[in-house]
Amino acid sequence: MSATEETMVRLAERLPQMLAWVAGLVILLMMIHVMIDVLGKYLFNAPLPGTAEVVAAYYMIGAVFLPIAYVEAAGGSIVVEVIYEKVPERAQKLMLVTADLISAIYYSVLAWFSWDLAVRAWRVNETVDGIWRITTWPAKFLLPFGFCLAVVVLLMRVVRGEHGREADPNSTVEI
Repeated sequence: MSATEETMVRLAERLPQMLAWVAGLVILLMMIHVMIDVLGKYLFNAPLPGTAEVVAAYYMIGAVFLPIAYVEAAGGSIVVEVIYEKVPERAQKLMLVTADLISAIYYSVLAWFSWDLAVRAWRVNETVDGIWRITTWPAKFLLPFGFCLAVVVLLMRVVRGEHGREADPNSTVEI
């Protein structure tokens, strides 16, 4: 593997972790923002204008779509093991590869459609009207970004032959 390939692999391994931390910070900022809004409303009769719009248009999108690749890399997505546990190990590996490929296709389709929606929102300078007008199109690009990174994580796992679902809680995430 060349130095450039190694760098790209390291980036693809670290980026999901970094985005999971960013998502955690987004949740912290959302909590602080909502807390200030509630305190302002009930203590000073002066809530923060646009809090609901900002929470829905930015915080929630960041909290949900930034860590998708991390969830996939950590093996944290929902798995139903009714049949999986009853088949031989070779069939289990085939099932995991198949599941990763189907998930990658699914995320690719979601990325494609969400990219189109994000570009449309950008072109019309999409906003939400409340007490203030809030521009919402920048957050729309988090969807295709999160989906594409999840596809990269899944395809790297398939190509590298790493299909274990058991995540060690004491280790760092590796694809």
